[in-house]
Amino acid sequence: MKKVLVIAQNFYPEIGSAANRIKNIYLELSERGYDVTILTTDPRYPNENLYKKKEFWDEESINSEDVIRVKPRVKKYTNNMLRRLFLYLEITMLFIMAIFRMDKKYDYVFVSTPPIFIGIAGFFAKKKLKAELLLDVRDLWPESLLGVGVFANRFVLSIAYALEKMLYRVADQIIVNSAGFIPYLELKGVRREKVSFMPNSLTEEELHMIETKKAITDSSTKTVEVIYTGNIGLAQDVLKLIEVAEYLREKENIKFKIIGYGFKSYQVAEVIKEKKLSNIEIIKAKSRNKTLKEVAKAHIAYVSLVDEKVFQTVLPGKVIDYMCMKKPIIGDVSGYAEKVINEAQCGLISNNRTAKELGEHIIKLAENEILRRKMGNNGHEFAFQYLRWKNNIKVLTSLMEENDATEESMYVRMEPLHK
Repeated sequence: MKKVLVIAQNFYPEIGSAANRIKNIYLELSERGYDVTILTTDPRYPNENLYKKKEFWDEESINSEDVIRVKPRVKKYTNNMLRRLFLYLEITMLFIMAIFRMDKKYDYVFVSTPPIFIGIAGFFAKKKLKAELLLDVRDLWPESLLGVGVFANRFVLSIAYALEKMLYRVADQIIVNSAGFIPYLELKGVRREKVSFMPNSLTEEELHMIETKKAITDSSTKTVEVIYTGNIGLAQDVLKLIEVAEYLREKENIKFKIIGYGFKSYQVAEVIKEKKLSNIEIIKAKSRNKTLKEVAKAHIAYVSLVDEKVFQTVLPGKVIDYMCMKKPIIGDVSGYAEKVINEAQCGLISNNRTAKELGEHIIKLAENEILRRKMGNNGHEFAFQYLRWKNNIKVLTSLMEENDATEESMYVRMEPLHK
């Protein structure tokens, strides 16, 4: 039985793509007979009070004995980037201290970044435990920080870039959740054969959720609901969605719903109040299961990213969730996310990325139920074929079993995601 230490800042019951990815990796590996230990923090993203609610602790398959949690002194995430940097460094040190106390032997260390500083703990674990290091790259740090324009300290950035380069070098294998990251890694000097692509995916239960759910979209209603879920941060440009809602404020049959959390959630709520928009509501974060049910009840789903080069490499996790719930997608995105949506034929993309064009796309879908259903079904079929954890976990297991299964996994089964 192979023993795997997974190091990640975010894990169940936290919301968000990062925690969901690590939870499913744990469940899939455990189901296949791997001895998996999770080293993580106590749940605190976006704030620890959220997890006092029982609705977030809904996964019975996780053995608490497999989870080691550290408790940073900082009790909540802060909007101050310097303070957040200190939080990341504190978590890294707590991880290293926990690893130092470990006497169990591991065959592999799987460390998930960002934050990139967590990779230091992975490197320490590789040396201390004499294990192979698998580096999971979910986002490009520090590139994404520059993309949102929140951090420009040259000294800190130079350290971060040096750390990034070092981690790419010392990792035995690198796993990415977006094929769009691969050219960037090659420019950083990483050999192509060292990189494997394992996208965020869906469980079998999630893929069949829409079939078993009784209360799905009511086609008889005259109101069309447009939904946005997830992070309301610097990279998501949710303020443009407010502009879209303002553009469509006279369309009484079109309503907007935001279910989310993050850096700009308060600002978004204030702008809605200032503009006195009655066609849009913002709701606090819900558990993943409840959020998916809300998506299932909506008619159209919305995704957006800031128009910066670094975000052209990203596929937001919400796109996969929208596909799962058979929702047509309105996309204020470009690059890799645009390619996937177009390949799946599951949505409409704004080419000039204006609120007016996005609004017109919404009107087009709102007035055409047949098109909505067609695009929704296309997305679900795409997800069922290419985005299933039961298949995609083989990318990781093949690396640990030292065979050539990744060749099939990357270039045949997921071919559309690489175009």
